[in-house]
Amino acid sequence: MMRPKILWGSAILLVLPVPVSAATDPVGGIPSPSEGPKTEAKAPLRFGPVKPGLDVMIRGEAAGNFSLADSAFAPGKDDSRILFRVRPSVAYNPVDWFRARAEGQWYAAYDERDFSEFTLYQGFVEASPRGSKTVGLKAGRQELVYGSAFMLGADTFFDGLSFDAVKLSVKPSQAISVDAFGGQYVRKNSGGIEGKLYGVYATFAPGKAVSVDLYGLDDTGGEGATHAGGAHERTYSFGSRLCANIGGRVDVEVEPVWQFGRKARASSAHDDIRAFGGHVDVTIDPRVSRHPGKIFLSYAYGSGDGDPADGTFREFHNPNNDTSLVGNMSVVGELSGLEVGGFAASGLRVVTAGGGIDLTDKLNVSLDAHYFRANRVPAGFSRDVGLETDLLAAYKVAQSVSVFLSANRFFTGGFFRDAAGSRKDIGYYYLQVQAGL
Repeated sequence: MMRPKILWGSAILLVLPVPVSAATDPVGGIPSPSEGPKTEAKAPLRFGPVKPGLDVMIRGEAAGNFSLADSAFAPGKDDSRILFRVRPSVAYNPVDWFRARAEGQWYAAYDERDFSEFTLYQGFVEASPRGSKTVGLKAGRQELVYGSAFMLGADTFFDGLSFDAVKLSVKPSQAISVDAFGGQYVRKNSGGIEGKLYGVYATFAPGKAVSVDLYGLDDTGGEGATHAGGAHERTYSFGSRLCANIGGRVDVEVEPVWQFGRKARASSAHDDIRAFGGHVDVTIDPRVSRHPGKIFLSYAYGSGDGDPADGTFREFHNPNNDTSLVGNMSVVGELSGLEVGGFAASGLRVVTAGGGIDLTDKLNVSLDAHYFRANRVPAGFSRDVGLETDLLAAYKVAQSVSVFLSANRFFTGGFFRDAAGSRKDIGYYYLQVQAGL
């Protein structure tokens, strides 16, 4: 099982409208934690072309029947920990066609396995020909975040994900933009993954109401905390993403992804990768009261592999995701499935329904539910994985300080009973403070 990516779902959904274009849009209606509420002050500290910055995250967590360090079902175990992430940075922007940025990171977890590490999280230069807005080059250690972060995000809830990479951006017209990039995983910022990632991501946005993205990824990232079982793979992912706004009140996002490639086995043999995944999201603005709100509905699918010995690997993987479509609790981290008691539920179908409301201009409350059903399980096992509910309150203390309080429960299904001999439900709770400069 991978270390899941956790986002705080639709709590910030109400702060910003849902965009329908651009390469780094948040998930259809569910912005990432790093995006909201905004942590940049109205008058940021600046010394001429030099701008220092600081982002601080402190989170206390508690769980029942679950191991936080292993992200694993543990009947009868109560667990807790505190996480710290501090990112000091400095940006240098002397002219509009050149920018440089260095960002460090101290990440620490204090639990039964105390951990503390300081790394260079980002360090890059970005430039374009003087006076040109059509071509740009970015080189150095950087995040690569695209679309709804369904396939490629920045692990914003934990220690992040960065690459030593080069990215070429071309924008031949107002409606068309293309990025081509390539680089290698930064092992310390990727849960131990080693390997390379290459890709092309193109966006066509003919108007404000519709956009179409096409992309291809070549990933040789090996096994790591976010990619259990990913050793000796070369995966080609080809996807498209359609975003549309209907009548100013309904946003739709559709993103199918096909995967091909090779997965080596213990000997010289290998399996051909043939997998499929994707999601369909609908975000509705009901506009029925004086309190702004949103309703979110989604269906996500990842193919599974029920016969590992047939020479074809059919399990869909999106380990670099930063999406809340798979829940907020760390029980499930991606659409490939999960492992309990040494038994795998391969490939998932996930139905999500949720919504949120701005009770005041500073307080938002949201509730999401995710039902998980496996595509492939061992003979005689139930495919019912369970139902996760996520309750979140987000309070904006000041322009640059936000507090999040969350209570979540995973009602385990028949698969847990068959795999671990227990159907004890999992609880997960956290209090987080995030501040920025």
